[in-house]
Amino acid sequence: MKKLAKKTIRGLFNHSIRKHYDKSYKGLLERNNISNKPCEGEDKWIKKWSVLGKANPVYYRLFSHYIGNDVNIIPEDISRNIVEPILDPARYLPYYSDKNMFDKLFGKKAMPQTIFRKMHGFYYDSEYERIIISDDKSLYEILAKSKCEKIVIKPTVDSSSGNNVRLFEKKGDYWQEIGAKQKLSITYLNSSYGDDLIVQECLEQAGFMSYYNPTSVNTLRLTLYRSVKTDECHIPSAIIRIGKNGSLVDNAHAGGGYVGIKTDGTLCNKVLNQYGESISEFNGIDFNNEHKIPNWDKIIDFAKYIGKNVPHHRLLALDIMVDKLGNPRLIEFNCKAYSMWLFQFTMGSALGDFTDEIIEYCKYNLDKAQRIITL
Repeated sequence: MKKLAKKTIRGLFNHSIRKHYDKSYKGLLERNNISNKPCEGEDKWIKKWSVLGKANPVYYRLFSHYIGNDVNIIPEDISRNIVEPILDPARYLPYYSDKNMFDKLFGKKAMPQTIFRKMHGFYYDSEYERIIISDDKSLYEILAKSKCEKIVIKPTVDSSSGNNVRLFEKKGDYWQEIGAKQKLSITYLNSSYGDDLIVQECLEQAGFMSYYNPTSVNTLRLTLYRSVKTDECHIPSAIIRIGKNGSLVDNAHAGGGYVGIKTDGTLCNKVLNQYGESISEFNGIDFNNEHKIPNWDKIIDFAKYIGKNVPHHRLLALDIMVDKLGNPRLIEFNCKAYSMWLFQFTMGSALGDFTDEIIEYCKYNLDKAQRIITL
């Protein structure tokens, strides 16, 4: 009975997710004047993906408009309901989703410098040693020791899309939020971030990244897949996210744009927004001209290093910035809700050449797709 109840609840959640995405993607078709009728290659696509569940053609009809008749276009609902929970078991998600564990997982050189952190209601320093921050005086003493002029404050659990990420800069004897009047205080930290947060140095990005927008830290979003056959890490798709002029964040939901990155680090010539609308010029930059990410191989190697240090999960969405010395630094990674649409509006199918391998593995492990996902 208990097993049946779990199966029923899971089915209801999966149905809810399918309905949510069906409505959302139909809206995108309408917004972009794309026909919601059968198109070339659709039957072959449905046959391929139906081994993992009902393959709703709305995904193929939308994304094939951008990247051609690619049979590997992954449906968003199958990604969320089947592929992600099989490759990334739910039981391990809380540990790997806590940004406060990143220093332990990847080492300090992979991350921005941590000044202090709060975990489950208690404050710790960068070495995970317990510290007491009880008032503004003790807060400012710790910040003074860091010698940072700018800091970033982030929630470390239940966070996504840059929500509640705030930048502060030193203003004489106090700290103030950049672009706002909010002063930093212990009361503000406790009321705005609760029991879990991290305070880090605000890194200066490399000149070639700042070129696209100097007011935001522009990041590289890479899909990392660790093969179920060989255990090797691969990068099947990548984009660069660029903030809108004047914005402090690079998210598409905040008006930013994103551009596909080819396997050699060369950028595509279109900038897209969250609705799939594309332009060739953004922030005064003409993307019809060739743009290339320097030292792309170094970034790929760094991404693979991160993937090797997350042994329980095989599919990661990495957000990487490049600092002023040209070193890649991990901002965060996601083990769920990959935003596959970012890649399938730009370069090609999100899982690329590894799609068949993943489908085959998931087909024989459908019983492992047991997590309940919230929207």
